[in-house]
Amino acid sequence: MTDPYSKLRQFNEVWNNRRLFTACIEFMFWYETLDNAEEGAGLSEIEKSYWAMVEAIQPRINFFSKSESSKRSKLKRDSLDLFAYSLRHAQVKGLPNAIRFPVEEGGYMPIEQLDFGGINQVTLLQGGEHDKSDVFVDAHVTGLSYQRFGLTIEEVVADPAAYVRLCIEAIAGAKFRSGFGGFSFNYVDVYINGNDQLTTPVAGRFKGVNLIHAWRYRKLDGVPTVNWLTVVSTADLDRLGGWDAVAARVHEPVVMHRLPHGALFQAGPTPLLGDVNEQERLDAYYAVGALLAPVRSTLTIQSSVVNGSREDTIAWMNRFYTQPT
Repeated sequence: MTDPYSKLRQFNEVWNNRRLFTACIEFMFWYETLDNAEEGAGLSEIEKSYWAMVEAIQPRINFFSKSESSKRSKLKRDSLDLFAYSLRHAQVKGLPNAIRFPVEEGGYMPIEQLDFGGINQVTLLQGGEHDKSDVFVDAHVTGLSYQRFGLTIEEVVADPAAYVRLCIEAIAGAKFRSGFGGFSFNYVDVYINGNDQLTTPVAGRFKGVNLIHAWRYRKLDGVPTVNWLTVVSTADLDRLGGWDAVAARVHEPVVMHRLPHGALFQAGPTPLLGDVNEQERLDAYYAVGALLAPVRSTLTIQSSVVNGSREDTIAWMNRFYTQPT
């Protein structure tokens, strides 16, 4: 049987029997850790986001790691608890649970003074010791943080409505900055491995595929880019005139899902590749981009994955804010 996504997977990169660059469906969001800290309550909503993602792939997880650079290990009984443990035991100057308690008047301890017990990232995945998997959860643990998870393309396109519900559940109570979901690649750091050129043909052919790791988005303001699912904070909705004003401008096939701290925009019933070779239109993506253009990020991303150029990468990020004539 022909793989209907072989045209995307042809860009999967295998080197020395390792998968370095793997097509998937990915959902990610980024947030300020202390925005989610409440006195006496810890980081329960961020933990809930993590567990919703984990539960989506838990039966398939067989490896984990505690940082991007650390060697993967076979899953252990308590491996899934590492993320929650690191948050709950954050310390500052030897004081336990510092993240739960405000300091000074109405503020919290500066995040750079927090120690998460030597853990800066928790990754859980299905795969081998080195492969970049299309089934994973990746949770960064620091001040400006992110969470992301990936599923196989086939399972998402088989039931995209269920996937949207899962993403809404995952982000439900979190106070986020932004985020998005859709076709993507999970990859070994292209900057370290000199694989920048792998992204250029993808960017040129598949407009609906994300190329940039969540790490690069986390410091940006506003809405950095648009995809099938785009997460917008309450602060950015207010800049657009508020929920009611924005909702009045939303038309099918775009759907606006309400979240406690913002909204999730869905550009059509299913994710699209936007294959320019087949003239696949992404009108719904452009419709979301037009709505959100006034709050797009004004900061410069530190990435040059498109044509090895930062300017081309920024233009790629902004590709849905103005529809070509």
